[in-house]
Amino acid sequence: ANVNHRSDGYGGSIEGRNRFALEVARATVAAIGADRVGIRLSPYGVFNGMGGYPEVEAQVLALIEELAQLGILYVHLLDHSALGAPPVPAEFKFRLRVAFHGLFILAGGFDRAGAESALTAGHADLIAFARPFIANPDLVERMQAKAALNPVDMTTFYTPGPKGYTDYPALGT
Repeated sequence: ANVNHRSDGYGGSIEGRNRFALEVARATVAAIGADRVGIRLSPYGVFNGMGGYPEVEAQVLALIEELAQLGILYVHLLDHSALGAPPVPAEFKFRLRVAFHGLFILAGGFDRAGAESALTAGHADLIAFARPFIANPDLVERMQAKAALNPVDMTTFYTPGPKGYTDYPALGT
């Protein structure tokens, strides 16, 4: 793909590119049990020069099928399109959902309505929220009350100190 240019057993083919992830998953399952193992995947992510490539869907689907056979607890699928990456196509997400037999978690740009819609449609078992949780120490209460969310200040991400981590106001403060 874009970053794996290896020609040994850990590169080249779909099987080679999936090899390391599967070896780690198998070893972890052997050490602590499949019911305590999950994996987070972000196909179409563009971080550090990564990005789409012709076999991305075939590779991730093959990986998911192998992980399903291992019986791991969950797959957490992240769609970075809310941050400008190409979107993970909805039909591909659904194919992954069907191929995996454990908990299927979606993440990436969800709001309350989008999360409810995805759950109701059976596209996921759980929806993960990251940035909204950072900016809203009371995210669950806000969503239950259908209240507005604090805007996220991304300029404070990955910086030292409490600013942007512990200084967002709770509802009613």
